[in-house]
Amino acid sequence: MIHNDIPILIAVGPLNQGKSRLGPALSGESRRRLILAMLEDVLLAITQHSHGPVFVVTPDPAVDLVAMSYGAHIIRDRGLGTNAAILEAFADEQITNAMAVLIIQGDLPQITSEHVLMCLDALSEEERIVLLVAGDDGGTSVLGIKPPTAIEIAFGSESGRKHREHALQTGITIRELSIAALASDVDTVNDLESVRASVGPTTASILEELTLHTEDNTTP
Repeated sequence: MIHNDIPILIAVGPLNQGKSRLGPALSGESRRRLILAMLEDVLLAITQHSHGPVFVVTPDPAVDLVAMSYGAHIIRDRGLGTNAAILEAFADEQITNAMAVLIIQGDLPQITSEHVLMCLDALSEEERIVLLVAGDDGGTSVLGIKPPTAIEIAFGSESGRKHREHALQTGITIRELSIAALASDVDTVNDLESVRASVGPTTASILEELTLHTEDNTTP
């Protein structure tokens, strides 16, 4: 099924602050390139099955070119964090007036078009529903809300639990999908090595270069 009526939202923070735990291994420029590569693979997966509007909310103009190359609309936020960015994006009538919204983290390099389709299909099954793909660290990788303002947005520490609780408090149906490829954060060199074989094409290409760069930095 191709979905044309559910907007998809991705929040991307300032590139110079992202993936800070990779700082000892990768330069700031390498981290910027990695973040943009992962975003590109997320957008590639999204646009294969969804012809609906895609929004990238970011305070960083350096994100714009990648986002717009996949037809995404740019929403400029004030750089106050993920939750504040999403709330600013919700001021757009295309999102708040939609039947549902699907929020996807921009650093999920293993995501595929099939994963996106699974989430969209599940979100379409109920009149009122919260769709959750939780992370191994207790966070939220993907959050679908129907209608878009049905629950409070709570990304960050223990956000999976918070989103569950908010759904229960409002009496809305909650559906959880267990998708291993979307459950792990990619924050360390070990994380990067563990996902190398299953990332999208842009991230794979960058990782070939970044591995060499890391080896060069660690070789006496």
